[in-house]
Amino acid sequence: MTNQAVSSRAISLILGITAAFAGAEVWAADVSSAPALDEIIVTAQKRSENLQDVPISVVAISAQQIKDAGITDIRNLAILTPGLTVTSEGNEAITTARIRGIGTVGDNPGLESSVGVNIDGVYRPRNGVAFGDLGEIEQIEVLYGPQGELFGKNNDAGVINVTTKRPSSTFGAMAEVTGGNFNDREFRTSVTGPLSDIMAGRLYVGYQQNSGFLQVVNGVGPSEQNNTNNRKAYNARGQLLITPNDDVDFLLIADYAKRNESCCSAVVEYPGPFQGLVNVFASNPLLGGKPGALGDSPLIGRPGVVRLPSSYVAYDNQIIKQNVRDMGVSGELNWNVGFGKLTSITAWRDNTVAGGNDVDYTGIDLLSFPDNGNANSTDFKQFSEELRLAGKAGPLNWLVGGFFSNEILTTRTLGATGDQFETYISAVASASIGQPFNPLLVSQLTGNAPGTTFFGTGYNDDYQQTARSFALFTNETWNITQGLDLTVGLRGTEEKKTATASYNSVGGGPGCAALLKSPGLFTPPLAGTNAQAFLLGYGCYTGLDPEFNGKGFDQSNTENNLSGTVKLSYRFNEEVMTYISGANGYKAGGYNLSRVTNAPSAADPIGLSPNFDTHFPRETVESFEAGIKTTLFDKTLRLNAAVFYQKYTDFQLNTFTGIQFVVTSLDKVVSKGVDVDFAWATPISGLTIAGGITQDLTNIDNFGNALPDFCGGRGNGCTARDNNRLSFAPLWSGALSASYLIPIGTLGLRTSVEEKYNSSYNTGSDLDPRKIQQGFGLLNARIGFGALDESWAIEAWGANLADKYYYAVAFDSPFQFDTIASYLGAPRTFGLTARVKFK
Repeated sequence: MTNQAVSSRAISLILGITAAFAGAEVWAADVSSAPALDEIIVTAQKRSENLQDVPISVVAISAQQIKDAGITDIRNLAILTPGLTVTSEGNEAITTARIRGIGTVGDNPGLESSVGVNIDGVYRPRNGVAFGDLGEIEQIEVLYGPQGELFGKNNDAGVINVTTKRPSSTFGAMAEVTGGNFNDREFRTSVTGPLSDIMAGRLYVGYQQNSGFLQVVNGVGPSEQNNTNNRKAYNARGQLLITPNDDVDFLLIADYAKRNESCCSAVVEYPGPFQGLVNVFASNPLLGGKPGALGDSPLIGRPGVVRLPSSYVAYDNQIIKQNVRDMGVSGELNWNVGFGKLTSITAWRDNTVAGGNDVDYTGIDLLSFPDNGNANSTDFKQFSEELRLAGKAGPLNWLVGGFFSNEILTTRTLGATGDQFETYISAVASASIGQPFNPLLVSQLTGNAPGTTFFGTGYNDDYQQTARSFALFTNETWNITQGLDLTVGLRGTEEKKTATASYNSVGGGPGCAALLKSPGLFTPPLAGTNAQAFLLGYGCYTGLDPEFNGKGFDQSNTENNLSGTVKLSYRFNEEVMTYISGANGYKAGGYNLSRVTNAPSAADPIGLSPNFDTHFPRETVESFEAGIKTTLFDKTLRLNAAVFYQKYTDFQLNTFTGIQFVVTSLDKVVSKGVDVDFAWATPISGLTIAGGITQDLTNIDNFGNALPDFCGGRGNGCTARDNNRLSFAPLWSGALSASYLIPIGTLGLRTSVEEKYNSSYNTGSDLDPRKIQQGFGLLNARIGFGALDESWAIEAWGANLADKYYYAVAFDSPFQFDTIASYLGAPRTFGLTARVKFK
């Protein structure tokens, strides 16, 4: 879509909303003058300040906007935030947030997030750990650019800062019921009020269940799932606020969430040359197929994988299932000690994901992660403490503090080869050199009985990583003269990480070992052919490599880093403030928690020797920003803009090649562009329009030594890319929303519309052109009728109303040469919500 088309679309949306309600002015209380916009207080600098006084590019989203847009988690937050993308992959615990095109691929737990998520002041160690129902939200702040001085740790691309509603000293209660398509059923309720003269409490409970939007063709089984991408979730959040006097308050929060879900399967977008073989194996009983599902012929059965354009049909034979448990306790103390305010936030959290998946995404039995207790699981345990002392002395607003976190990550992976693995790779290898496919090729080469070489093989690996971080920080704002402020922030960090791995090849890796002992594989007619390459590439891929068996690694590294920021702001008058800033940021190095082999060499021409040095270096950024913040026309229009330049060094990139995860460090990635956001209380009483646009060129300016591993293209070769723009970095990203309240006596009609548009971007880390998602917009809307005092309301809502088909993430299909599959965004969803409030 062209830039002109983007502008036309935005203008059309505004005009359409305005025109639709022009005739409703008879209900408006006063159209001659609009009420001023509410003042927005943010904590972007760990002190309460007016949004328009903060020299940072920030999008603040109010509780009303959150309710209008139906935001319940960080993923659907993107509908209101230009320049923000949030995606999930193989399961919803693998969630990645990106700001201005910068983020860290989340499917390798050894890599920390570039965009930090803080919920009620508590840092979450990965974006996926922060995924789930956020409960009753008071406000969300999205801070653009590196924010490492004040927020937890890392955060070299930005921060999502979530504040939930605190207990109230007056009684209130709420209950809402939702029903929608895909059998969506939701229930949320809360109660708050005083418990004594000095205590107040709040309790929130939520439930959600749906049947999923992907239809599943089961293939050869044993799975009998009819659909996937579904969820059954429960969560509870309790808060206790103790206020013994005007100088002290203590907030205790405990939460527990459990999700049983099936997420996520994938669909084929670009089939490779051997898709026909997959379908033969799916239907032919002599090859382990399941005949008779699509017709009466014994040789016609269910397809193994088929590309059905713009359809929501997946092909799996193994069960896709995850059990997610997330819980934690935090205590926040605020104490006015006279010369300043002391804040302490202590937290403990535990997040576990366990389950299974059909990781070849076909209806035939190639490779799976079995749902076997905690055999496939990731567990984060974290203790954190943040201590701050802040105050004001004359022209100086000062803050000093410390932060400590101790994180223990345990991850286990069990991969099991399927019954058709051996015959399938035999058929692919023989077909690759133009011969009739031969499912007995491996058996003929090894001399083993058919189907026994890889039977019962796989891998069972354990990893544990500890990360201990300690930081001291300060942030000072000096009022040099009337309207002119200088802010200086500094943070010193020490981080120590240790990682251990224990590799176990089930059965000792006999399948690959048998191939390597076969003379026929290394002599004509197979030597040097595609058939040899396929047999070694698939039969000896890292999970089946016998050289890993019984081995592991024990690595440790300590880093010290000093980062800081300088901001100079000048307020011309009550309406206009400008600022310039410079900052550097830091994200700790870590370890690739996946099997990785060394590159082929003279001593190891096949490249099977394990690489036990999986450390990757720290990622750093230098950032510069200049902005203007304005409040115009009697405070009815808030218009802010910023230009930015961010240069990342040793950018951490995780790429899946189809058979293994490779972590590379890109020498230099540059993100530069413009952010604009606005809010407008229009002359039509009750009509408010808000939005923004980010124009952002995020380019890989220097691949460095990563080029050999980071070349993408067909069959993981090195064909030319369309461009070097980083994945998930659209050049244009815009968000536009409008809400309109029409009073009708004591009742009211409230409507809201939101649209998020992204220009085209690549969804694959390797920048394969086939993984490009073309520009598209998502349109959401809600219309509600109820009492003006909000005692009751009934709402009809819809998301992705235009039913756009789009990739969440595209990737190389495992064991399917030159095949691209994708995880999909949700299609059109809609439903009704009924809500009651008591106060």
